[in-house]
Amino acid sequence: MKPPGLCVSTPTVAQLSNLMGHVKNFGDVWFNPHSLANILSMAEVRRVCRITMDSAIEPAMTVHRADGSLMKFQEYKTGLYYYDTLAAPEHPNSTSFDVNDYLFLHTVAGNQRAFTRRKIQGADRARDLYRKIGRPSEQEFTDILTNNLIRNCPVTPDDAKRALKIYGPDVATLKGKTVKKQNSGIPNYQATHIPAPIIAQYNNVRLFIDIFWVNGSPYFHTISEWVKFRTVAAINNRSKRTLLLETQAIIHLYQTRGFTVTRVEGDREFSCLENDLLPTPINIADADDHVAEVERSIRTIKERTRALIQGLPFRRIPKTMMRAAVESANKSLNQFPARNGVSDTLSPLTIMTGRPTPDYNDMKIEFGAYAPVFEANEPTNTVKARTTGEIAFTPTGNAPGRY
Repeated sequence: MKPPGLCVSTPTVAQLSNLMGHVKNFGDVWFNPHSLANILSMAEVRRVCRITMDSAIEPAMTVHRADGSLMKFQEYKTGLYYYDTLAAPEHPNSTSFDVNDYLFLHTVAGNQRAFTRRKIQGADRARDLYRKIGRPSEQEFTDILTNNLIRNCPVTPDDAKRALKIYGPDVATLKGKTVKKQNSGIPNYQATHIPAPIIAQYNNVRLFIDIFWVNGSPYFHTISEWVKFRTVAAINNRSKRTLLLETQAIIHLYQTRGFTVTRVEGDREFSCLENDLLPTPINIADADDHVAEVERSIRTIKERTRALIQGLPFRRIPKTMMRAAVESANKSLNQFPARNGVSDTLSPLTIMTGRPTPDYNDMKIEFGAYAPVFEANEPTNTVKARTTGEIAFTPTGNAPGRY
């Protein structure tokens, strides 16, 4: 049964909230997904939290939450009191020690709050002048203003720097001037050798295989005994040929690193591979049974994928992005030593590929980040944009560290 709802009306518009949400250290509140803010009743708040206010000090109300943290509601020019989650770090509205970081989208309006109206007007003049003189580089623009190369110019170098802080780089300049960066020297590294004791003790491994689904798309998944190396491959179908090729490719990978797959463990869906995988035997689970090792691994990958997707600002995820998210979750599990694995220092990825441990300098951009990226045009003597807005997926895995 739906709650009756809360109607908030003004002389020109009315809004009905018929959903309930839970606020930590407060309780249930009315919620509207299309509203920019939640409206709290002061009478309801005081029943749960203590409220203090001294208008002689500042026009603000302080709500003392149950966990000891404070929320400061400041008076707006219309007379309402609001809690600003985008407050500058030097003027925090909350004293909660449990929360260390907040991540919000930087907007022009939010950036302008750090400056006075006169400084914002100076930044507007600087950006307007920047366009009038043909969009030079930021350094060249600063030099022009510093050396007074424009007579009777009211714009100062500080205005230009302030405009960059408020509005960011000029988008048209990025689209028109961006050039492809030349590849730096490709780093060289020697493949990490597997220590002899690991090969001697864990030479024979079992391979656990299964298929899982994410948003209606099938993925072929394997994990090995002891080594704990995971693989994920998006497949178009579940035919015998597809399953056989994927399984044989993984077995060959282990053989190239000195391991021997003594047995493959799978459910009844893989019974069609019994003869084709020989001399590697395959053990088929009972009709109502599953392979516990691979089922637990699938659960972990799905959890990592779900957490990754929930951290993105997008409402809809296309199949290409979902596939990249699953692969990214799998890679993150492979690149650090596995619990109860063969080594406390070598990751499954290092053991199976020889790649060294992750380098912080290679972690350049986060999955799902948006950025203008260079795009070559043919022919090049046109006025087409040199950049295209793109979303970062996963590293390509090549030596230069591209994405």
